[in-house]
Amino acid sequence: MSKNKIKQVLNIFRFYQLMSPLNLLNIRMKKLISTLVLVLIINALVLSQTTEVPKITYVSVDKTTQKVSINWSMNNPALVDGYIVLRQIFNRSGVVNGTFNTVATIYDPNQFSYLDAGFDIILGQADPGAGIENYRVASFTIVGATTVYSNMSEPASTFYLYPVDFSLCLEQNALTWTSYHGFGSNLSGYRIYYSNTQLGTPSLLTEQAANDTTYIHQQVAANTSYFYYVTAFSNALPDSSISDIQGITTTMPALPLVMQANYGTVETYNQVDLSFTVDANAVVNSYQLQKSATKNGVYKTIASFPSGTATINYSDFINTNQEIEYYKVIAINTCNLNSRESNIAHNIVLEAQPNPEIEHSNNLSWNLYEGWPTNALDYTIYRSIDNNPFEEIATLGPLVNTYVDDISQWVVPETNGEPTNGHFCYYVIAHGASGNQSKSNISCAHQETVSFIPNAFNPNSQTEENRTFKPVISFVNNYSLIIYNRWGEIIYQSNNPLVGWDGRNRSGELLKKGTYVYYLKYRTKDNRLVEKSGQINLVY
Repeated sequence: MSKNKIKQVLNIFRFYQLMSPLNLLNIRMKKLISTLVLVLIINALVLSQTTEVPKITYVSVDKTTQKVSINWSMNNPALVDGYIVLRQIFNRSGVVNGTFNTVATIYDPNQFSYLDAGFDIILGQADPGAGIENYRVASFTIVGATTVYSNMSEPASTFYLYPVDFSLCLEQNALTWTSYHGFGSNLSGYRIYYSNTQLGTPSLLTEQAANDTTYIHQQVAANTSYFYYVTAFSNALPDSSISDIQGITTTMPALPLVMQANYGTVETYNQVDLSFTVDANAVVNSYQLQKSATKNGVYKTIASFPSGTATINYSDFINTNQEIEYYKVIAINTCNLNSRESNIAHNIVLEAQPNPEIEHSNNLSWNLYEGWPTNALDYTIYRSIDNNPFEEIATLGPLVNTYVDDISQWVVPETNGEPTNGHFCYYVIAHGASGNQSKSNISCAHQETVSFIPNAFNPNSQTEENRTFKPVISFVNNYSLIIYNRWGEIIYQSNNPLVGWDGRNRSGELLKKGTYVYYLKYRTKDNRLVEKSGQINLVY
């Protein structure tokens, strides 16, 4: 029974108690009526207290209609005859501000949701796009001619996404919403969605914690409509609640459509040549070329180019044999803020050196080129011997940045009719998918190793070169050659790489034919100690 009904019964009860003796009813009849009224009141109160109170599970905004959907649950719906849905009313003439008033009566005990889409001339209509809407639900039971209502449920409300704040200068949309309390401590967080039409397929922007009710959508497109809504979710519950949808159009000057780093290449010693393609039709104050010593480090402006520029070409002077520098172009908008930036261009540093593990080979290594939207297609290696023209020697895959160059064929033979000095220089070219390429520095490796050690000689040979035992060696320091007989006695010693052993002992006597042992030691130019030993046959 409603409170108004109970008040009416109480008033009747008081009326009969105050009747004067002059009334037609005698005292006994008055007592009987009073007893009946009290029974009715007690029964109504008991029924009201025992009727199950619905539990609102969640309140959400329907994405299609933008109307409020209220959802509740009941343990024993068979014990009731229906439900009333009440909405909190504000600013309506004839309605007490902030009171809950019935907006729907449902005569189906198995209906557990209601879409508040109607309009009442007194109560108005729900508008979740203008603010929070708060609801309660009660169940009712019909007993004879009397309708008995349960207590009202705990209030539950929508959560409100405020109108979107668009910043022209920052090129971003700022979103703010009220907290959702429907899941209590089970609230896990919020998911933010957007589409470019109100009923378009939404895209998930991000997921945020339950205590974070703001989000910045950065680098929004110019002159584009955006429609946002937020979903409150719980990992512990199957339900979710959706906010209202808020839309905005980003009216702004034309932003750069093209911001492309073409290459960073080394064509001249200690000089990096850079190329960028930008949008000449964009409404910007300027384009700034920036530089950093690390890819994700702090970039500083090194050059500025005016609005209307289509191609940026610039040469930066660095130590190209050691330094890797990273470059990008920033568009400065009409608010004098960074609005767009290109991908990154950088130089390739190649290092070539003799292989310490494998004789007669050079190790090459370089940093991969990371500036293009996709990896480099391949790397081509070029080599020059003793300052002769460079020639292509190998092409490697996009993720390979090392190479071992076997130069053993140039250690002993002559190259182009001239003895080789062991001076090998290299550079690498990275090839991009769009036809761009990046060339590394030139790096040189000088081989400082034994070219040839003969295994026999004849002091009486008719060929002069065969009359002595002399390792063919170049560019060494601290050279030492020792010859031992089979008893381990030193019979010859020299510190001159140009002088060989002629088969004689220290007294100048020609030794007998046989096998002798040599020990060779020297230091390379990088102070690496090299030691070799073996056998030499003296023949006649």
